[in-house]
Amino acid sequence: MTIGGYTDFFAGKNHAFNCGCIFRDPKNALQPNYLHLPVGYSSRASSVVVSGTSIRRPLGQFLETPDVKKPVLGPCRRLDIELEIGALLCKFNPLGEPIDIDEAKDYIFGLVLLNDWSARDIQQWEAVPLGPFNAKNFASTISPWVVLMDALEPFRVPGLPNEKELLPHLVERRTENVFDINLEVQLTHLDHA
Repeated sequence: MTIGGYTDFFAGKNHAFNCGCIFRDPKNALQPNYLHLPVGYSSRASSVVVSGTSIRRPLGQFLETPDVKKPVLGPCRRLDIELEIGALLCKFNPLGEPIDIDEAKDYIFGLVLLNDWSARDIQQWEAVPLGPFNAKNFASTISPWVVLMDALEPFRVPGLPNEKELLPHLVERRTENVFDINLEVQLTHLDHA
């Protein structure tokens, strides 16, 4: 399989809030657009590798302490992973042509576990105002196993109610539009080099 593109989204409010707290006061962690549309960014497709691939600690600029205003260059000191689910798409749409939200499911081949690696100290310094760059483009690891969408049908449940009214193009007809899947992370080894 070839990864031709990679877009990373906030999967839920807790995810968006926790990330927002890295950059802002918790009272302002969520940007005003978050409750109105899917928030994501395009990342480096060539950095998506199979789990177990050796990952090199990224090198970048960061502030050593919050009170210091001059950055230093060095290896990441706050390496982080987020356990996520990746969707592999099996169809494409012509450039610029939207996909109806009720047809989006027809484009998903299956799901994989995805570890979204982040250099949080580098990200905190470089991500404002344009978003992540070196802090997020060095590795995303996926499981070698793909779970086909048919296998997930028994786990469909209604999604959480939206806090804001969505524009019509984001409202699905199907109310059982999320999967009740419990995920767990187990760290077995960290190399501090």
